Amino acid sequence: MKEKKIYLQERLMEINKSMMDLHIERRKLRKELKKLQDLDQMVIRKENKRQQAIAESIYLLKSHPNKRMKSKDILQHLKDTINYNTDSFASIFRTIQEVEPHINQVKRGYYIYKI
Repeated sequence: MKEKKIYLQERLMEINKSMMDLHIERRKLRKELKKLQDLDQMVIRKENKRQQAIAESIYLLKSHPNKRMKSKDILQHLKDTINYNTDSFASIFRTIQEVEPHINQVKRGYYIYKI
């Protein structure tokens, strides 16, 4: 009877130790997974915002053909619609022009969609 009690106590201690080890390992894995997910989401969020800004700018310029639009107005529209903040429209204009060659810069700060 005494041997069985000692065996059960030792077995219980082994299980408790194993549970602690598993708990520590689980915490490490969760932290690592969270870091990877945050990194993926950060990259996707930034890229999606930029892509949305490009698409929204093209839509805005196409919806007003042959009308000169100020870059400040375009940037304000981007801020209001998709909450995209940037200091310069020129940073996304290069990509816009690759996608839609009919959008041109008339003069500094003014853009137009010519049909």
